Amino acid sequence: MMKASVELRDKREARLRQQLRDTPMRPLPLFQLTGWTHFVDEEVNPPVLAAGTSPAEDRKTDEQAIAYHRHLRMVPTDAMTHMQKTVVEAVHRNSGSREGLMDHVIDGPAGTGKTCLLRAIGRTAQQEIEVATNGRQPNTIPVVHITTPADPEPRVNWIWEIGSYLGLTPEPKSLTEVLEMRRHQDVTLPVNYVLETAQTRLLLVDDIDRSSPQQLANVLPYFDYLRDKLGISLIFCGTGASHLLHQARILAQDLTRVSAENRVRLEQAGRPADPVSPSPTALLPVTWLHPLPLGPKAEEQEMFRRVLASFEADLSLYRLEENALSKHAAQLHQLTGGYFKALTYVISTAAVIAIHSGSENITEKELKAATAQLGPWKPAAGER
Repeated sequence: MMKASVELRDKREARLRQQLRDTPMRPLPLFQLTGWTHFVDEEVNPPVLAAGTSPAEDRKTDEQAIAYHRHLRMVPTDAMTHMQKTVVEAVHRNSGSREGLMDHVIDGPAGTGKTCLLRAIGRTAQQEIEVATNGRQPNTIPVVHITTPADPEPRVNWIWEIGSYLGLTPEPKSLTEVLEMRRHQDVTLPVNYVLETAQTRLLLVDDIDRSSPQQLANVLPYFDYLRDKLGISLIFCGTGASHLLHQARILAQDLTRVSAENRVRLEQAGRPADPVSPSPTALLPVTWLHPLPLGPKAEEQEMFRRVLASFEADLSLYRLEENALSKHAAQLHQLTGGYFKALTYVISTAAVIAIHSGSENITEKELKAATAQLGPWKPAAGER
């Protein structure tokens, strides 16, 4: 059984801690145990604005304020809050079951906040597990977070991603070793041992849309093992994830053949029936994320403006006017399509522009500059 040495793990964790200090918002550390633990414990507080004062001379180069606004949190909607609660409850329900455990899927168009929701679910689940066990216990790893491997064809590459998160994969000691590496070693046994002894309860698998149904079918039996033998709940995330998993499951379990055999048996029993392949939602629960609407309905108008108001509450600008974003709701929706990723980008960029320019407010001027690459800024109806 291969294990990472204590010295190697200490060096890796020291490097990750330095990365977290230098660039705390980078995604890479989240796929390592040290980085994920930091994310679970992280509290991002806005820079404090001194009451009744103007920004200092060095405000335009205040790296803390700029870094904060470059990574505004993704504000929750009622739908996302409900979905998060539902999925976390399902994880707890799986933890109390011996059989019948269900996976979950987060699906929807790109840019709707699927990865943010996936990580929010993982963080909430771990926090609740730790509360139930009277705090974080030594040698326990409640949640594992991986992404689809760069080469998703071999099953061993998926397990390598888990091993990398757990610190079980030895890093190459030199460039020569990197160039000599042709394939990942099989770390299945040590990974299984650590997941079982560390009482892992949840595995988050992101970006599965980077794999094909056949590639995913190769690893599904291993994921089934983790769920059925170790009691680990799995959440798959990606655009088209529900259809992809549906097709992979058909391949992995040879459901086309099984369906045909069932039809023959039913006919022989005098109960003819048309073979019906199970739908994605019948195979596993799916959480769908869509762009935020801004239609004629009052509730849609209210929802989008409430989201903008939540973004406003997170901004830390000296001269921010009331309803600075909400008054431009129509234009913002037109330019971003209601996609969280684009909306966050525009608001974040406008806030940084406001700091650099010294305006300390988000007006049409800052929004125009922030959306220059997205399309022309169009005045709302009635504006000139």
